[in-house]
Amino acid sequence: MTTDAGQVPATPLYTITLTGSGVSIDGEPVGAPSGDLPAARLAALAEIRVRAALRGRPVRVTAKEPDGSAWPLVVDPDGHVTTLSVPHPVVPPPARVGDGSGRSAAPAVPFVPEPAVTWGAPLPAAHQEAWARLLAAHGAGDTATAIALAERTEAALEAEYGPLHPYTVQVLSARAWLVLGRRDDLSATVRLLVRTALRRRRAGAEPRSETAQVAGNAHAAWRSLAATDPRRALELSGPLTDMLEELGWPGHTQDVVRWVEETTRQPTLPEDSASSEGRT
Repeated sequence: MTTDAGQVPATPLYTITLTGSGVSIDGEPVGAPSGDLPAARLAALAEIRVRAALRGRPVRVTAKEPDGSAWPLVVDPDGHVTTLSVPHPVVPPPARVGDGSGRSAAPAVPFVPEPAVTWGAPLPAAHQEAWARLLAAHGAGDTATAIALAERTEAALEAEYGPLHPYTVQVLSARAWLVLGRRDDLSATVRLLVRTALRRRRAGAEPRSETAQVAGNAHAAWRSLAATDPRRALELSGPLTDMLEELGWPGHTQDVVRWVEETTRQPTLPEDSASSEGRT
């Protein structure tokens, strides 16, 4: 499939940053094996593909390589990646009145700031129905539907208000709790909890005790993963320790570091329970 880049909106524009120690999207770490650039690229593009799918259209990306080069891309919901031959369009700032050019300008529209949104406030009316359906699905024990509704609502709120707005963070936090309760993919659960804890911290989310609980759950889920799938746990140890250090949790950080040191000293990693099943 050929994507017409001219039909792709200028925003949102995501930034993938690759370094020797990992990869991030708009400053948020993405779980990938440390030092494996191809795997890091694939992990970041897979995350972007999910965001494109949630919006139902291609999205724009700037991919920054460790050597300083930057590539403008378009990622489709099906994962197809198009490398552009021209930079992404620049979104012009709002026109200013009285720029000294002598040309008549549109009359200034008084800026009326929106009232501040408090943490835990009800979602806007346009998203109340989706939130009610989410709660109903959760109450009926249909966790898969509740998670899907949370994911779609979160994407819509992020596009409308930004990733650090209380509305967006509130639904992200709800999705993290739902995924944690299901516990069917510990690796994905740890990634989501790490992202949620970092997002809540950077947004200054209240109550802070909930941020601490999310971070603690990330560490606990990672510990469970380490017992069943040490290879995946090793891959996620970097993003987890980065989160714990940012939150100022030296004890938990040292716990992860010690496990990594002990595990990597072994000639071979312990086999996870899934890989050993069925052997005679």
